Parts: sequence; C-alpha cells; structure tokens
Amino acid sequence: MMTRGEAEELLRTVFADPEASRAAALDTLVPDSDPAVSSIGHQVVGIVLRDRGDTDAALHELRTALRLARRSGDEERWGDALATLGGTLSMTGRVSEGLRKLDKAASVLRGVPRGRALVRRAWVLGHLLARFEDSAADLREARKLFAGAGDHVWEGRALNLEGLMDIGLGDLEGAAQAFAAFGELASSVGDDYDGALAQHNTGWLGYVRGDLPLALELYADASARFNAIGVTSVDLEWDRCLAFLAAGLATDALEVVEHALVARPLLGREEADLLVAVAEAAIAAGDWSRATTAADEASRLLGRQARPVHQLRADLLALTARAEAGQRAAPLLRRTEHLIAKSRAAQVSELPQALLLGARLAGAVRSPRAVALMEAWLDEAAQVRRSTSGRTRVLGWLALAQRRAIAGDSGGVLRACDLGLRALDEQQATLGSQELRAVASGHGARLAELGTRTALASSDARQLLRWSERWRATSLTVASAYAQHDPRTTADLAALRAQHRRLAEAGADGAPTERLQARASRLEQSVRQRMFHLRGTGVAPSSLDVQHLLDSLAEDGTVLVELVEVEGRLHALVAGRGRVRHVAVGTAGDAAKAVDFALFSLRQAARGRRSQLDVAGSRLQRALLGPAADALGESKVVVSGTVALQAVPWGLLPALAARAFTSTPSARLWLRARSAQPADDGRRVMIVGPGLGSGGAEVPAVAAQDPDAVVIAGPSATVTAALAALEGAALAHVAAHGHFREDSPLFSSLTLADGPLLVHDLQRLRRPPHRVVLSACESGVMQPVGDQELLGLAAALLSMGTAGVVSSLAEVDDAATVEVMVALHRSLREGGGLGEALLAARTVAAGDPVLTATAASFTVLGT
Repeated sequence: MMTRGEAEELLRTVFADPEASRAAALDTLVPDSDPAVSSIGHQVVGIVLRDRGDTDAALHELRTALRLARRSGDEERWGDALATLGGTLSMTGRVSEGLRKLDKAASVLRGVPRGRALVRRAWVLGHLLARFEDSAADLREARKLFAGAGDHVWEGRALNLEGLMDIGLGDLEGAAQAFAAFGELASSVGDDYDGALAQHNTGWLGYVRGDLPLALELYADASARFNAIGVTSVDLEWDRCLAFLAAGLATDALEVVEHALVARPLLGREEADLLVAVAEAAIAAGDWSRATTAADEASRLLGRQARPVHQLRADLLALTARAEAGQRAAPLLRRTEHLIAKSRAAQVSELPQALLLGARLAGAVRSPRAVALMEAWLDEAAQVRRSTSGRTRVLGWLALAQRRAIAGDSGGVLRACDLGLRALDEQQATLGSQELRAVASGHGARLAELGTRTALASSDARQLLRWSERWRATSLTVASAYAQHDPRTTADLAALRAQHRRLAEAGADGAPTERLQARASRLEQSVRQRMFHLRGTGVAPSSLDVQHLLDSLAEDGTVLVELVEVEGRLHALVAGRGRVRHVAVGTAGDAAKAVDFALFSLRQAARGRRSQLDVAGSRLQRALLGPAADALGESKVVVSGTVALQAVPWGLLPALAARAFTSTPSARLWLRARSAQPADDGRRVMIVGPGLGSGGAEVPAVAAQDPDAVVIAGPSATVTAALAALEGAALAHVAAHGHFREDSPLFSSLTLADGPLLVHDLQRLRRPPHRVVLSACESGVMQPVGDQELLGLAAALLSMGTAGVVSSLAEVDDAATVEVMVALHRSLREGGGLGEALLAARTVAAGDPVLTATAASFTVLGT
C-alpha cells in the first residue's frame, strides 16, 4: 500500500509515465479504505483516461474522486479534485461549467494547492478562450506561490504556460526565457515528457519569429522524444502542420494532420483543432471540398465547446474554401461581413485574412455598397504591413497594393508589391533547403502577378523586365547552405543507395520489393526532413539591375529574350544593344502545344521514324518568339522561358539553329553564371555509369582526342569516386542513366556503379564543377514548383554555382550522341563556350535527321 504522501507524488508526476501511473493507482490507491487516498487514485486514472481520449470514463473517475474527497473531509483534497474536474470539463467543450468549478477550487485552496488550481485555470483562460492577460495574471500569482516550495513539476507547468501566454501577448523574449527555464527544470529532474514539451514550444516560438528551419528542427526533435515515451501530441501535429504550410508544403501538412486525426481517440477539443488544421492544409492543397467539410465540422464542434475565437478561424476557412470553389459571391459576402465584425471585436489574428477575403468578394459583387466595403477593408488590412510577423506584413502590403490599384496609382502598386516581396525575400533567406525556398515562393504569387500586370500596363519595357525577374527562379540565386550537411544525412544517403541496390537485385530476381521500397521511402523522408532544418545565409537576393544587364550583354555581343506570361498571354522582352523592347507573342496555351509537338517530333526522329522537325521548329518560333525573332540581328542569344517553358528544344527554331545561343531560368542567374570561374583550370573528368545502351561510347571517342581527361568507368565509377572527381573540375562529362523524380525532384539521380548519385549528394560539394555535360536521355528535365521556381538536377547545379550545364530534353540516339558529343568537346577544347560548342554539334549534324534531332535535343543552361 502507498502512503498519502506517495499517492500525492504519483498524482503530481502522472505525466512522466501515464500508463504506469494508472496501473499503480488501480492496484494500490483506488482500493484503499482511506477515501482521501482512494480519491487520489481515481483522480490519477481519470487524468490518464482523459488524455487517452476516453472522455466519458475520465469524467466518471474524476466525479468519483471528487465524491470521495468530500467524504474524507479534507478541503484541500476536495479542491484539488474539483480543479482537475473543472479543467477536464473545459477540455471536453463544457468551458463555462469547467470555469465555475475552477473558480470555486481557487477560492477554497491556499498556498501551493491554490497555485496548481490557478495554473489549470490559466490554461483554460489562455488556451481555450484566448484571454491571455487573465491567464498571465493567474500564472504570476501561481509562480509566487510555488517559489521556494520545491514543487518542480507544477513550477515547470507554470513556466511552460507562461511562455505560451507571453507569445499571445507579443512578449517573445519573455517566452524564450520561460521556455528555456522550463527545459532546464525538466532536464534537472529527468522529466522526459516536459523535456519534449519544452522543445515543442521553443519550436513554436521559432515559428512565430519566422525561423522555419529552427521550428522544423525542434518539432522533429520533440516528436522523437514523444515517440520514445509512447506519446502522441496532437498539439505538436497541429504546429507541424502550420510550419509546413508556412513553408509551402501543403501535401506534407495535410498528411500530418489527417494521420493525427486517426492516430488515437481524441478529445473534442483535439478533434476540433485538428479539423481546423485539416481545413487550412486542404485549402493550401487546392482540395476545396475537403476543406469545406472539415471547417464546417470544426465550427460546429467549437461552437458546442464555447470557443468563439477558434470558431471564427474555422468559419473563415469555410468561407475561403467556398470562395475558392467558385460559389456565388453575394451570399458569401454577407457571411464574411458578419465574420469580419466578430473578428474585429475579438481582435483575432486572422482579421487581415478575413478583410482580404471580404475585399475579394466585394470586388466580385461590384455594387456601390460592395465597392465601399472593399475599399474600407483594404485600407484596414493595409495597416498590418508594419507587423512584426513577416507573413502578416505580406498581407498588409498586398492589401495596400490592391487599394492603390483601385485608385489608379500604378507607381504605388509597384512599390507596395515590391515591399511585400521583400518581406518574403527575408523569410526565404532564412531557409537553407532549396526545396523549401522553391515551394515557399508560392506565397508571393499574388504580389508578383499584380506587380507584373501593372508593369505591363505601364508600357515601360524596362519596368516589365524588372518585374518579370522580380520573383523568377529566386531560390536558385540564393547562396547555398549545404555545407551544413549533418553526418546523419550523409549516412542516410549511403543507406539509401544500398537500399536501391537491394531493390534492383530483388526486381531482377522477381522477389517482393514492398518492404525494401518502404525502407527506401523512410530514408528519403529522413533526408528530406533533415534538409528542412538547414539555415539560410539570411542574405536576400538583389533585384535585377537592368542597366547592368544591358552593359553585360553589350560586352558579350549577346541579346537576351525573356518570356513572361501575364493572364494567359505570352510576351517577349528583347534586351540588348542598350535597350529593352516588348513584343506581344500569343497565348501561353499555343506555346505549350508547340513545345509538346516539338518534343514528340524529336522522339520520333531519334527512333528513326518519320518526323516533321522543320514544321515543329517553325511552329515553335511563331508560338514562342513571334515578331521578336526579327529583332535578334546577328548576335549571340540567351533565352529565358517562363517556368512552364523550360523544356524547350530551342535548337529547332530557325532563328536560333545557326547561331550560338544558351538558355537560363532567369537573367540574374545568367549574370551570375557569366562571372563564374573554374576552381581548377583545365581539369577535365569523364564518368561512365553502368547499363547504358551505348556503353557510354562517346567517352572513349572524346578521350581519344583529349588524353589529359580523367576517365572513371566500370566498377570504379562509384558515387564517392565521382564526387571526388567532380569537386572543382573545370569540365565534367557524365554518361549515366538519369532518373527524374517528379514527386521529389531533389531525389533525381544519375546511376553509377554502386547506386544512384542523387541531387542531395551533389549538394555536398564545396566547389561544384564549372561546366557539366550530361549526355544521357532526358537529363535536363526540371520540375516547376512554388511560383516561378524550378527543381531538378540541372537546376541544382546552377544553384550551387556551376556556370553551365549541357543536358538533353528528350530521348536521344546512342550512335548519334557520340558524334554530337565529339563535336561539342572539340569546340570546347578550342576555347568556345557551351553555346558555340552546341552550334558546332548542330553544324556537324546538318543533313541527317537523326543527328539533327539528337543535336537539337541538347540544350545549354547557363554559359
């Protein structure tokens, strides 16, 4: 049997090991003849059942605990049981009833027991009702009562809750101090649960401050700590969802919260919160139906739980999903007007989103009253552009830009859009992961679109070029942070490579591969999640200096043709000879169809089938350049397609086929590539992977003319050997099967002797190769992500600082590839650039359909 003191200690430390505490309570405390001790046992069981989600059984146990406490005649015991019952009733949605019991408990208790009741009440006031000042007042009193009393458990809970309330009050430094003290206290007493909670909430503080890498890293650590003690934290899953959404990872966010919904039985509060998270993630993922259903159900639950602030958030998401789904604006506007009034009165943080939604709906209705509401709401939303939160500032600048657009102030629109994008630049600069930087760009889409549309209307070609570049391939121009690679990531990449070898062997033997594939997927997720924790340099990319671009183009005798899409129409900006000209081309849809036809024609020709390369080239030129082709003169050319027009076989265009040209995702990236210098002058390496139909036949043919080139082939062509050879090389030629991963472009790979060389492997290089030739089929494929961003093997190399990449966009003929590559390398040895080298290859190929198709299938990114 336990003594009364031992029973009290079990209650105090119940969260350290909930199941063991419950078992001990059932075995020794509940049967005790002393009603006070038995009361403690029922209270312990009730708490554990509550946190497992078994609400009815928990309330039964806690009411029994209260009844026994009253029978014992111990007022302190009765008050503590009453406080636990009050907190539990509040958690289950019966907030008013729960608060009455908590108020009663606080009134009858004294000293440390009163402090515990105050902490419970502070949680309800702050977490459920967003009454942060009232909660903070309770916590201040509780901390005084705990001072010097030696109750480290409840002191820690008060510190943790104090940090959360400080965040609600905007005192972020106070929150940091509270969480640090909470973590130190948990560590000093060996409390694993509170240690995990401290990491979780410190991660939340990082999120509030806009430090996504830190938030994601601490969330991952907290999740591992909770898993180690067998705990599923719904609050943590909710916060991970928000962080993924802030990073633009809608699919990851939705997966996290959908899993949490079914991971274990949920309290009503937990279910409502997770449904709100599902709605928010589903909106970001474009699933309007799921978002509407989840938001409506969450609103119903939150209304029943008397949580009006949280209900307003759910109602906003429900209205947003309906607006995105195209429902009639007028009835949605009426509902949104009521929501805005309630949100303003409650001072909810989502008010700017509600105001922007209302302005959008009012703009669609266009009645005089609706227009007046739209203008007033935009004015109000614009006030948050000075917020401490980067995400909120963006909303304020967007509102101001839209308001100035209504007023016809085009200069004001551009200034507001630029300042909003700068806020996002600052956020992106904190991200070390290329994937995060790319997908996070989607948050700037509305600002970039409005700015570009306004610049187009200004008839100022330089202005339009500046705005075409403002949000274009930004993630590729940010300095790399991959020198921070964690040794665990390197180990996981090696394990993943071994797993791919086992998969290949099992597939060849006809053995089952499901478990091997699952293991590979887990390793990929481990690598991917850890990359999210990388810190950016904090240095945002600079905007395009158009005059500097024109001066650089003049030095090289080059003309830039940059394509920009505005509202489905394609425009060409021709920069060179000291000026920028704007040419309207046609529709983006016609351009996409012309590219598809050209790639089909190349595949047909590569297979020796009848094709229409001349027709495809002429169609491409009309759809992509139109009249701009007449403005090129005799200059060298660099072309920059839109994010949707990167897989363009530019060599088929009659205006380009007979001249040296290159392509680039953006003018800023071309400028950077132009200034790049090789780390090791003259060192050339050639790497041959296994399984090629040609056997990498171009490599011995090129090497025969270049005896100084280092050739790595056969079993020696391992990932480790390849990375060592690529480090700082002036020119690298890789003849290896390429595998583009559309679902996860940074796991695209080149097959070497011991497995795949992944993009993640290449990003471990300190000095990337200066120029790279990828001779395998479709090695230049890139995936559009976020807004105007690209991911893939070639994109990663450019991002790392490689000056130029030659790669193929379509299937190529093996024998023809040998001739094309021999001609290309001969031109490079003679001092030509990559554009001149591909021109030499096209010249050699002229007259032979298969050779012509093969040469046209290769493209140059960079210089």
